[in-house]
Amino acid sequence: MSVWQLNNKNEVQHTNGYKLRLGHGTWKEPEDIHPSIPKNLGLSPLESIRLMREGLQYAVEVSTIAET
Repeated sequence: MSVWQLNNKNEVQHTNGYKLRLGHGTWKEPEDIHPSIPKNLGLSPLESIRLMREGLQYAVEVSTIAET
């Protein structure tokens, strides 16, 4: 089971509540993304970037599957 889920075509969410929303572009080539971090997570900058990278990777994978 994945710790990420696709909420809609422009948003992915981690089980801890961290969200990434695609503003412009595609998940494969994003031009504008908006992270949403719950206050109670208390992530370090490195952890925040790791989640962003994981979320982008997940979004690319599921959007590629959806296109086929």
